[in-house]
Amino acid sequence: MNTIDLYGADWCPDCQRAKAYLKENNIDFNFVDVDLDKEAIAKVEDINKGKRIIPTIIINEKPYTNPDNSILASVLGINEQGRVILYGADWCPDCQRAKGYLQDNHINFQYIEVDKYTWAADKVEEINNGKRIIPTLFIGDKSYTNPDNSILKEVLNIGEESKKRYMIVLL
Repeated sequence: MNTIDLYGADWCPDCQRAKAYLKENNIDFNFVDVDLDKEAIAKVEDINKGKRIIPTIIINEKPYTNPDNSILASVLGINEQGRVILYGADWCPDCQRAKGYLQDNHINFQYIEVDKYTWAADKVEEINNGKRIIPTLFIGDKSYTNPDNSILKEVLNIGEESKKRYMIVLL
């Protein structure tokens, strides 16, 4: 399952901010108090090259050192329209299309590779009646199996103004 471990301390303002942000957005996480756990201190120092920088947040085995809320939003797929999670694989053309569309429209999304995490493949199969169909997206509480760009546009309320491109002319 999607795991998030927040290593920090109750007295740390940045840890308080990160915890509050995750709670506000209904993101499940494990809080590990470095003041009470020597192994946690060692892990934080190992990740941060000997420095005890908190919060250190590990999301699906990838560490983030003192991320601000915009980084957390980007990594976890938090948007005004809801949280967006894309289950896919790098070799999948439809996954690349969906990722590109979301990126082009500045939609934060959490990308989870089904080939890397067994739990992710199991989740996709559970949603799709035993079939591993990708991309499978969660937008808010609802799942979408291989949605085309028009469905993504509708569900995420992407307006025409977000598609405007600017051309720079060099003289």
